[in-house]
Amino acid sequence: MPQDSLTRVNDKSSAQKLTQLRSLMKKHGIGVYLVPSEDEHLCEYTGLGERRREYISGFTGSAGIAIITLDDDDSLTGKAVVSTDGRYWLQAEKELDPKYWGILKQGQAGVPSWTHWAVTHAINSAWVPVISCDPKVLTLSSGEFLEKTSRIMPFKFELLGDNLIDEIWPDKPERSKTPVFVYDIQYAGETVVDKLARVRVCMSGASHLVISDLDEIAWLFNLRGVDDVVYNVSFFAYTIVTIDDAVLYIDQAKISDTVRAHLDKTPNVVIKEYTQFYPDLGHLRSSLSNPDTEIILPAKTSCNYALVQTLPTSYARQSIRFQSIISLLKMVKNETELLNTRFAQLKDSLVFIIHAAWIERQLYKRRPLTEWQVAQKIYQIRSSMPNFRGLSYATIASNNANAAIIHYAPTPEKSDVVDPKGIFLLDSGAHYLEGTTDITRTYCFNRHPSSQYRTYYTLVLQGHLSVANAKFPPNSRETGTILDGYARKFLWEHGLDFNHGVGHGVGACGNVHEGPLGISSTAGGPSEEPLFKPGGVLTDEPGYYIDGEVGFRVESGLEIIECDSKFGKTRKGENYLGFGYLTKVPFCRRLIDKSMLSKSEVDWINRYHADIWHQFAPKLKKMGEKGALHWLRRETRSL
Repeated sequence: MPQDSLTRVNDKSSAQKLTQLRSLMKKHGIGVYLVPSEDEHLCEYTGLGERRREYISGFTGSAGIAIITLDDDDSLTGKAVVSTDGRYWLQAEKELDPKYWGILKQGQAGVPSWTHWAVTHAINSAWVPVISCDPKVLTLSSGEFLEKTSRIMPFKFELLGDNLIDEIWPDKPERSKTPVFVYDIQYAGETVVDKLARVRVCMSGASHLVISDLDEIAWLFNLRGVDDVVYNVSFFAYTIVTIDDAVLYIDQAKISDTVRAHLDKTPNVVIKEYTQFYPDLGHLRSSLSNPDTEIILPAKTSCNYALVQTLPTSYARQSIRFQSIISLLKMVKNETELLNTRFAQLKDSLVFIIHAAWIERQLYKRRPLTEWQVAQKIYQIRSSMPNFRGLSYATIASNNANAAIIHYAPTPEKSDVVDPKGIFLLDSGAHYLEGTTDITRTYCFNRHPSSQYRTYYTLVLQGHLSVANAKFPPNSRETGTILDGYARKFLWEHGLDFNHGVGHGVGACGNVHEGPLGISSTAGGPSEEPLFKPGGVLTDEPGYYIDGEVGFRVESGLEIIECDSKFGKTRKGENYLGFGYLTKVPFCRRLIDKSMLSKSEVDWINRYHADIWHQFAPKLKKMGEKGALHWLRRETRSL
């Protein structure tokens, strides 16, 4: 399994690192220094060498920002906090050293935003009222807020060309030199020529399209990476597209003869060194014949502050359009991608079935089993599958109380023994050439779980099925928000809820969290175009958690489909939309309270389980997986 944490390659204490950082802050005249989670492409998952926030703080969660103050320049002391959302509060409490770090629990009543906290401490600084950071790893919205606020509040917002964390990180991992590979047309379903043609139509007369999202670049050029970013199949690159050409900025050591020949098939694709991107961006104005010509930068949610700051100051702000054209194009999968995605889901469902039977077999034989061993085993089973390209995120193999930590992941050093009478939550995904997966099932190895646990699980399952069976009109901007309520309805009726979104888009051998499609209370909005379109692929994953005790979650992949006209028409005469259910892994029968279910829910589950049995029983027999076959027969019996 890939190394996904710096904790095993870094043994310098938090105190040492903070002292070294504050020494540099003193040298540069900085009172508050920001260390975001992101790399310069604002990736959700980052390469080991890009994990600056993790390095300085020890917090391994994928979302959050570290803020360090220098309050006394003589003693090099100050405050340090990590701001993160509800998914990571418990994890942050476990990983941060309370002697040096505090937590800003974003979303909790009375807790200030990280920007408010940083500005307040800069203004009240006994050293200097200056906030600073590396603009390449700061979001545009955060940079603009601090810039505007500094004009009306008594502090300065100053940018540094270098990243201070890099200066105190002596053994910082280097970026990978492993070559990228061609993503064949049998999986991509569309040539680079055709993709560029569609992109240029969407540019609507703009002279330049700047692309910094790694998954968008991988999609556009039908290329994939190997190990640039942990759990991703993207690679470090930038791209500038014009009406005439497309420039790919990439470490040329990563371009093999095969890849070069692939790119040569598309006219006017130019390959330049990765390091040439920002200099070229800084001189972009001189290449424009019309000074009022529009340029497109990434959407503000995925645009780093340096991209705007690098453009020549003479460039009129009104001439910049912020739009992620490619995210909207690749969100809707073509028929080849959909066929492959369905196959990837079947492949990974088989992995889950074999794996679940293996876990139970070990426990019934009274063999001690750790969470880490469970995570290793599912990686091993996947590795035997054709076209496996790695995990799509760190496997969440969580026993009892650890299941309440939403993004918990065991390590060789920190791994509980699996309780043979407890609750076990497994959330794991993979990249295959055919597609990317993200599946969660909650298991109960106790033959007689408590009625309370059965109630919690059944409420979660009802919310899951409510989303999966939803029908909705096309061209609505509020679908993601409405479906969020569907998933929570049954929990709400019992005064319960959960602290994460319900679903996210999934890439075609791409990012496991692919925007902008999603289901959450903040999904959609009046300024956004409708996102729920046939061909979209997303997850459905409600849950319920009791801190320090247990967690339940059910997650499957869904495909947006157009309903048969027999279902009915909207007021505008359009067919309704619904979902095709992609994942084929049984629900936990021991945790289902049938008395809580409606007849239609019972019928749906029974049909689903019967389909799984008929789909996989012959395959398991052929593979000689007698244990998995026995487990599947039991788990797919009618309720």
